Formats: sequence, structure tokens, C-alpha cells
Amino acid sequence: MANLLATQLKLEYSLLRVAVRVAARFRIPMRTLSELLRLAYFEVLRHEGLTQAEIGRRLGQTDRHMRSLAQKLRSDFFAAEREPGVMRELETIVAEKGPLPQELAGLLPSFSEFELKRALVELLAEKRVAAGPDGRLQVGARFVQLASDQFQRRIDSLNQFLDGLQQAVMHRLVYDQKQTSTIKTISFSANPAAVEAFIAQFEGTLRREVATLEEQARLDPGSAHQFTLGLTFAPSTDSHLDDK
Repeated sequence: MANLLATQLKLEYSLLRVAVRVAARFRIPMRTLSELLRLAYFEVLRHEGLTQAEIGRRLGQTDRHMRSLAQKLRSDFFAAEREPGVMRELETIVAEKGPLPQELAGLLPSFSEFELKRALVELLAEKRVAAGPDGRLQVGARFVQLASDQFQRRIDSLNQFLDGLQQAVMHRLVYDQKQTSTIKTISFSANPAAVEAFIAQFEGTLRREVATLEEQARLDPGSAHQFTLGLTFAPSTDSHLDDK
């Protein structure tokens, strides 16, 4: 048991280092970082369906502190988690379960009916979701390019990427699923212009191959599962950036 706990804590420590490195670069005080960690923990547990009292017991915090955290999560600071986030989760539920519109509230209890209705209207308008002949919702056109300069949308994209990373860590490092999960890093040297051309070509090839996989899944939907693929390209250091 002690070895299991040590392994879990080491994994958690490695994941926290990413957040701490960014905090160090932005010179975020430890007190502020600790409060953000409590807020994130509160948000995750609430999303899992725990009551405010249950979360307080899990975190070892008073009811007063829990009310303060809940109030902060309703502030504009967390708009990027609420607004695009509900659209993404709704889209995932549609892909997994093909529900009727009136079933959404039961499947996504952490969002209000107003939030779900607004998100569904936007997803239908963007053709990311469509209504089937039987009234059930289904995933719409494949490969809708979701590019936006809105900060909230970019933060939601980051959240989605990190959610996929978390799943990859759990499935590969914790559950040791080698067949359908992988974490690989390739370091190399290249000219930036050549890398830009490579990324464009690679993304085009990747989309075509994934489209083939999805077409195969539509022919045999009973055996299909949802997968998340994350991809990063970046310079290995940021020493060339202005650190002011």
C-alpha cells in the first residue's frame, strides 16, 4: 500500500510541475497558486457530482470556505470553463450516447437547463451536432475546423488538450494499456520554416487517416469507442522569448 501511495504521489508531482513552471514564469505568489489549486479541486469534485458538504469533507475545508469557492467559480474569471466547456461536454455526450434533447439535463447535471439549451442551439448552428430522423442527437459534419481568436475558446481548447493528456497518462502509465494508448516524445533539430511546412502536411495526413477510422466505426458502431489524440509542436525552450 505504501508503494502504491508513493507511486501515485510521484505521478501527481510530475503533473504539478507543469503548472508550477508556468506559475514561476508568471511570478505567481504561492498563496495565489494554492487558492487556484483549491478552486480547481473544488470544480473537479463538483463536476463529479459531489455535494458542497462532501467536497468540504474531502478537502478538509469549512462550509464557509466552500461557499466562498462556489461563489468564485460563478465569477467572470471562470467564463472559459463554463461557456465553451458545456458545448464540448455536450458534444461528447452526443457522440457517446445519441440522446434525446430532453435527456441532456440528466446526463449533464452540473450544468443548468439554460446553459444546455444555449449550448445545443450553438452546436446545431455550427453543424457540430444534428438531429436524426428519430429526434436523437448525433454528431454532425466531421472535422469542423474550430479556430478562434477569442480567449475563452482558446482556454477551452487548452482544457480539452489537457483532459486528453490526463486520460493518456491514466490509460498508459496507470492501467498500462499499450494497445490503444501511448505517450511519446520526439526531440529533433529543424529549420522553423521547414517545421511549419511539416506541421501543415502532417495535419492534413492525420485528418485523412482519422476520417478513415471514423468511416470504419460508422460501419460497425457496436465496437467503436471514443478516443482523444493530442499533438504538440513547440521549441524545446523559451529562452528566446522576451521574459519581461
